[in-house]
Amino acid sequence: MGGDVEAVVAQTVERLTQAGLLTDAESGSPVLPPPMPPATSPAEPCTRPGRLVRVLAAPALVLALALMRLPLRARMRLLGLLHRLPPAPPAVAAEAVAAVSAVRPPWWPGRIACMEVSLAAVLTMALRGRRAHWVIGARRLPNEAHAWVWTPAGALGLSGRDADDPRRPWTAVAAAPPIPPQDERN
Repeated sequence: MGGDVEAVVAQTVERLTQAGLLTDAESGSPVLPPPMPPATSPAEPCTRPGRLVRVLAAPALVLALALMRLPLRARMRLLGLLHRLPPAPPAVAAEAVAAVSAVRPPWWPGRIACMEVSLAAVLTMALRGRRAHWVIGARRLPNEAHAWVWTPAGALGLSGRDADDPRRPWTAVAAAPPIPPQDERN
């Protein structure tokens, strides 16, 4: 089964590279995201986000919904600008994810699922001057796609049926901003 997952990931990377989504803007050569840490271990969730974070999460969610109208390549490049921010501590990241869920309007007629919520959480942390990584990945049997937030302390946005399963692990296909090698080792 491991070979099947690797083949699907390789095909996905090839298609994204051909579409120009995984290429270096300066050289045009393919650039693959660094491998994600072994398994996407969930970080500790936050039960009640603070008022300031909820206030920042509302415009971050609006911005995320607007950015979702852009092509994936444009979103990845824009998030790449966050690479200079210091990494978010686990508590800050967990609080941002919880705050986005708290400000999510139930009346919204459009989609607000894992891609939008995780993107809004990354933007919320950026508004606080911290960096987390927006990760897009997939798993097999049955085939599913998912987006989540990753920090060196663990992954956020993996709960319920999206939780990592050793028999069906999530495999990251792309991360923005790119994960620095020193973060990878933590």
